[in-house]
Amino acid sequence: MPSRLQSPKEPPLQSPSQSSRKFIAHSDDLESFSIHQLPMVRLYDIDSTLEISRDVADGYLILLSGGLSSAQSLKQQRNKKKVSSAPTPSGEPSAQSINKLTPEQVNAIHLAFFALTDGNAVDTIFGVKSFGGSRRSKGTSERAFNASNDAKRALMDAAVSSDAIRLLAVETYVKCFEIIVKYHMDLEMINFIARCAKHQKIRDSASKQIEELFHALEEGVASTS
Repeated sequence: MPSRLQSPKEPPLQSPSQSSRKFIAHSDDLESFSIHQLPMVRLYDIDSTLEISRDVADGYLILLSGGLSSAQSLKQQRNKKKVSSAPTPSGEPSAQSINKLTPEQVNAIHLAFFALTDGNAVDTIFGVKSFGGSRRSKGTSERAFNASNDAKRALMDAAVSSDAIRLLAVETYVKCFEIIVKYHMDLEMINFIARCAKHQKIRDSASKQIEELFHALEEGVASTS
């Protein structure tokens, strides 16, 4: 009787947890792993962000920058072809930069950060319409509401470990609202006929700017968890 053919022995399947442990054991770049493998909390929603009106964005821009930046000042700077003097993210959290601030500037940063974590600025970035606190309007999805609260909580927790996170967070959201205002300015500059053709290009450009903008803050928040 012919012998039964035996299939070659296959290696046992690894569970995701086993694969992860194996990767950790062989990782030579632990610093890079700690940043890129930690679950990053979403700090914005790109579609909801680009749906924010110019007037609403201007209001939060004035609030978070302490009046140093606004739609009017951005328009004037654009007309004069000057570089914006509004705060811009430094690229990564820097305790040295916050130590260089005056006491008045530090107080302004703390107030602006409080507006982010306890106000509605972050809610707006996620398209949330709330009544304050844990209450949300019927027009707001539970998913967006929870995402906004998760972002606020992540920012607060990160700020406990690093004062520089407060500065970077405020700078990032100030710049985000600047991008939104400039996005609407760009849309206003194109006529109706060219609007369909150029709208997507302008939107893609603003989207890319926002995604690149939040990268440093997301990494900074993840690295403190």
